[in-house]
Amino acid sequence: MKTRILILGGGFGGAYCAQQLEKRLRPQDADITLIDRNNYFNFYPLLVEAGTGSLEPRHTVVSIRQFLKRTTFIAGEVVDGDVQDRRIDYRVTGTDNIRSLDYDHLVIALGSVTSLPDVPGLKEHAFEMKTLTHAVSLRDRAIQLLERANATPDPEERKALLRFIVVGANFTGVEVAGEYEVFLKEASRMYENVRAKDCSVTLVEIMERILLALDEDLSEYARDQLERRGIDIRLEETVSEIGKDYVKLKSGDEIRTHTVVWCAGIAPNPVIEKLQLPTGKRGYITCERDMRVEGLENVWGIGDCSVNPDPDGNPYPPTAQHATKQAEFLAKNLRNVIQNKEPEPYVFNTRGELSPLGCRTAVAKVFGIKLSGFPAWFLWRTVYLSKMPGLGKKLRVALDWTMDLLFRKDYVQLGIRDG
Repeated sequence: MKTRILILGGGFGGAYCAQQLEKRLRPQDADITLIDRNNYFNFYPLLVEAGTGSLEPRHTVVSIRQFLKRTTFIAGEVVDGDVQDRRIDYRVTGTDNIRSLDYDHLVIALGSVTSLPDVPGLKEHAFEMKTLTHAVSLRDRAIQLLERANATPDPEERKALLRFIVVGANFTGVEVAGEYEVFLKEASRMYENVRAKDCSVTLVEIMERILLALDEDLSEYARDQLERRGIDIRLEETVSEIGKDYVKLKSGDEIRTHTVVWCAGIAPNPVIEKLQLPTGKRGYITCERDMRVEGLENVWGIGDCSVNPDPDGNPYPPTAQHATKQAEFLAKNLRNVIQNKEPEPYVFNTRGELSPLGCRTAVAKVFGIKLSGFPAWFLWRTVYLSKMPGLGKKLRVALDWTMDLLFRKDYVQLGIRDG
């Protein structure tokens, strides 16, 4: 009988694992099924650019059905499961129908969600930056506030309307701060009552420096570039309360603002709790070095939702780079197990990290070589253009970037968020 492989999650980890399995296993050897509530996955590294208008939003999503050739795709959401009985229950998207699937091997690649701690007003008033909807919603918000500021005679109220607070100076937070600082000031040219000096961005980080994953000199370069452009960086600081038109900091400062973007960390997908898998203190699935879930011979975990230790016992960082490499390696291990061979421990050295800062500048460390400024920005775009799946998508993204260099953006709402 064919081996039944079931993959939960269609992000970088799940989709690339299915693609690699298609390449490594013959149709007569295995049936591959993937479940995700969406029939696409976000090309996450380009999410902020989709929000600010440098890219057409639909060009940053990849159709799972086009990405995979012979994997059975099911648009559904996991509601329960029993790893002892080798069964997963799911709800068909848009219905109340609960169905079940049996499997021989289960791959859990459910990704992560934004970590939302118990901060008063966070869930009611803050924006996230995890999906395409989040990105375009923030863009709509920015343009709406520009319109309101243009109709406001009070200069202090205009500044409050156009002050963005970004919480979390990781890769996403720094990119959001840098790109939206440029977006707001360039868009302000279209409004007769708004000046570039009315627009401001504050970046709040609980640690002692921004971009903690990078070497200190690159982190300091990024900070210097952002501060030169007027971005207010608050280190060793955090938010204690968020209101409709204000933010309170732990230090006691209160800042008038109408927009808070929460980029401070991630949390495991809540579906993991329903599967009753072994997890660590923070709720992530604990795995062996060969990617098997601890204590389970036929359940595997990859990507943001799991902890895959390196040779020193430390977890690999939750990035798209590692998710895709884990997916490729897991496909090899599954092939080995199906062929009655032993799985191998996963070992991968990070090839590099890149972080755009806006204004066509970036910082990067690739293969031990450090870059900053325009060369790093050009490398960042080159790398992610090469990683975009499919020739058609590559051409569309390249054309979007070319048009962005030659013509002014359309500062218009797309109707994703009202109010």
